[in-house]
Amino acid sequence: MAAPVSKETQVTRTASAPHDSAYLLGASSAERRRLLSQGDLLRDAARQLLGRLALPAPARAIDVGCGPLGVLDLLSDAVGPSGSVVGLDDNEQMIAWARQSVARLGLTNVTTELGRLSADDGPAFDLAHCRLLLINSADPAAIVSAMAAVTRPGGWIAVQEYDWATWQCDPPHPAWDALKAVIAPVFGGDVHVGARLPSLLRDAAGCQEVHTAAHAFYWRPRSPCQRLLLQFAGLFGERLLAGGMDPDTLATLKSELGAHLARPVTVVRESLLVQAWGRRP
Repeated sequence: MAAPVSKETQVTRTASAPHDSAYLLGASSAERRRLLSQGDLLRDAARQLLGRLALPAPARAIDVGCGPLGVLDLLSDAVGPSGSVVGLDDNEQMIAWARQSVARLGLTNVTTELGRLSADDGPAFDLAHCRLLLINSADPAAIVSAMAAVTRPGGWIAVQEYDWATWQCDPPHPAWDALKAVIAPVFGGDVHVGARLPSLLRDAAGCQEVHTAAHAFYWRPRSPCQRLLLQFAGLFGERLLAGGMDPDTLATLKSELGAHLARPVTVVRESLLVQAWGRRP
């Protein structure tokens, strides 16, 4: 059983504010499965990133917006048995699932916290990490700044985010282009934030020694990510209609894209996964 979080690792929680986040993809069982599957697909890329970061012994790390698992298991390995990891999320259901994952995997050096990171928190960590959190935020600079605030001098801040610029299907299809264009403005954050990570680390976090890497993935039919744009069209359907999109047009685009993605030859090139990391002075 994981030990309780020490006073040093506590993060800001506002008792009067709801804990549910503004994560527009929701906290359904289907979203949990998608996030866990996504984590499996991105595991090697995350392991490569963490392998680049020299951590002290013992080290303390935090995964901000950890969801049902995030990289808690990889961080557990990275800090070693003498280190400690905190998984933080402001959604009660996500934290409940994260606690199940921690218990199932026997991650005895990992604890979880329900709350939001605040720039008022003191430095307590040697590594602050987030993955696919900024793309869902209206203020990614504030998150990165708060990550810097909880990182000790000389510690690392590491982020992983998508840039939708490379998200395409082959053969091309007009329904793909149309749905991608109308979903981007209602997604809830900057879908090209991956391209801005180096400047965010420098300007919002004051990082030095900023480095970047990128990973591209290709999905074929039956891959859980190959039909992600179509899933988004369903998830954000009400927002699209509220914005004035014609219901018949939306239905037609979804039908045409569904048929195209079902073709055995249709390959989807995922959004570019951009990784950036830097040291706090």
